[in-house]
Amino acid sequence: MDINLLKKIPLFTELNTEELKIVASCLKSVKFKEGEYLFKENETGNELYILFKGQIGISKKMTLIENRNEVDKTFIVLCAEQNVFFGEIGLLGYKRRTASASAKTDCELFSINQTDFNKISKKHPQIGFKILLQICLKLSNLLEKTDSDILKLTTALIYALNN
Repeated sequence: MDINLLKKIPLFTELNTEELKIVASCLKSVKFKEGEYLFKENETGNELYILFKGQIGISKKMTLIENRNEVDKTFIVLCAEQNVFFGEIGLLGYKRRTASASAKTDCELFSINQTDFNKISKKHPQIGFKILLQICLKLSNLLEKTDSDILKLTTALIYALNN
């Protein structure tokens, strides 16, 4: 595994070369064909994914008023060029997935599961701390964005109801 590729991923920005080598030894290479699901909303999972090639769509089920059927609505398309990681909630334990992830193109990823992450963290606490800090920063940013989105939606709803 190319350590220089890992250095570009925000999850690993605080790790030095030796620490990256330790993490790299626990990463598993996985491939998905276009249209395949990595995981589906509400399934339990314990893996975090790092995208190296391709595009991944992140979607949520929505009920449309017209027909009351649930449909998957893609909200985000992740590209390898963005140096992204996702599925971080799974790394914290067998948690329900809050969205679905599917390959929009043929994809190559690396994954790490909770068991391997815990082993690294117990043997090298500084690595676990640095990675968890990056996960916390991402979750904090997502929470801030969600808060802003809810405020906008609430304002729009109140406006629509008053007219």
